[in-house]
Amino acid sequence: MAPDPNRAGTSASTSAAKDDAVSKKKVENEDLSDEDLALKQQLDLYVERVQDADPGLQKVALESMRQEIRTSTSSMTSVPKPLKFLRPHYGTLKTYYETMAESDLKKYLADILSVLALTMSAEGERESLKYRLLGSEGDIGSWGHEYVRNLAGEIAQEYAKRQSEETPIDDLMELVQQIVAFHMKVQCDALL
Repeated sequence: MAPDPNRAGTSASTSAAKDDAVSKKKVENEDLSDEDLALKQQLDLYVERVQDADPGLQKVALESMRQEIRTSTSSMTSVPKPLKFLRPHYGTLKTYYETMAESDLKKYLADILSVLALTMSAEGERESLKYRLLGSEGDIGSWGHEYVRNLAGEIAQEYAKRQSEETPIDDLMELVQQIVAFHMKVQCDALL
């Protein structure tokens, strides 16, 4: 019996597509410095560990990821490398977030998703705000000025929406107070 030419072509084209993806990934990795490649691999490992069944591993991975992002976003002039390298994992992390039980770990992941949404969220989705409201109540300024600026814009959009729908804004006002305090502190530091 002769092989089905349509089936063979599909298999060959699928194989070619996989080969192209592997080649592209190799080229992307070859373009990275040794330091950048090490950072990318470390962040990839953190993403894997976040999804591990062991809460201890999850916590260490989340704390490490938070630290990498926080240290890189303190003075953002371009998209920080941790955010660039975590972009491909944004959907995976969002999906995993939805499966997590309510816990501090889920709040920590929400914090990370809130920051990643800076570069990944679709226009008008307000995902930075969404995940900030679901996240921990830590220092809003620790994620950097650009994060706070973006969050302020999303709050303004959400505030207008809620005003027109006559829904409560208390949670937004708490964030506004944190943002005002952050800006006051930054301005005071600048004057000294």
